[in-house]
Amino acid sequence: MGKTYLISLLLTLAIAGAYWYQSNSAVCPVPLTYRIGNIDGSFNIEKEEAKQYAKVAEDLWESRVDRDLFVYDETAEFVIDFVFDERQQTADSQVALNNTLDQQRAENEKVMETVKKLQAEYESLLANHQAKVKAYEADLYEYNTTVNKYNDQGGAPPAVFEKLQSDLKSLDREAKKIADTAKELNDLVSEINRLADRGNELVEQYNQEVREYNKEFGFIGEFTQGDYQGDSIHVYKFSSGNELSTVVAHELGHALGIDHVEGSSSLMYYLLQDTGATPTLTTNDLKAYYEVCGARETFGQKVRRVIREFY
Repeated sequence: MGKTYLISLLLTLAIAGAYWYQSNSAVCPVPLTYRIGNIDGSFNIEKEEAKQYAKVAEDLWESRVDRDLFVYDETAEFVIDFVFDERQQTADSQVALNNTLDQQRAENEKVMETVKKLQAEYESLLANHQAKVKAYEADLYEYNTTVNKYNDQGGAPPAVFEKLQSDLKSLDREAKKIADTAKELNDLVSEINRLADRGNELVEQYNQEVREYNKEFGFIGEFTQGDYQGDSIHVYKFSSGNELSTVVAHELGHALGIDHVEGSSSLMYYLLQDTGATPTLTTNDLKAYYEVCGARETFGQKVRRVIREFY
């Protein structure tokens, strides 16, 4: 009878212990061992590179709470899989369009910079041209006045006549230079106008494509770049190393048992706002972490860790 009671008690304790472990195993299961699992070939990333970005995600948490939370282990059951679907296809399209917009913006800036240089050249040439025209008109007026004076006197002496003929040739040469410069100015104006029109076309084209870009990619949806599956993390989309580290760090937070928090700049916010920014933890993130994991390892966490290590 006593033995039966003891066996019954042990079974009850075992069942209760198993229930306790199962019901609490997902709450801050540190250290969480994980590994990089399947990477769809459509992702442009190698396993070692993925491990590096996962390590950045690890350090993001561990450096702030001064605690070993995650351990990379190739035999771990908890895996991070890279699952390619329409989200990454959209991200790839977004990156490609971004590159196109960057190239167009660079071309726009190059054209407008050329226009500015030509305008500066035109202004300088025009000022010089106007000064020469003014000087030419003054010399021509003086020449005509002198000629009229000698005509009124019945003609100029030979030496003066020869000098006037030389002055006339100089005036003709100067008039030709002025005419050539005027043509150069007109050609320059035509080139400036042509480039300005081209620049306006490029700007309008760029603005139209930006509007299309914003229409297609400008919305902010829920955090769908990845998700926590209980025994794994699925990464669906990333456009940069920072975004990948952010996605993994966010889902590792869920793996610790942390829910979404307030604050648009928080790592555990339900939206991923700036996909290119370096991920950081906010006070809201840390508060949520300490509420789940505490400041140090509790007895219950230690028991769960020992059980996991035993198995």
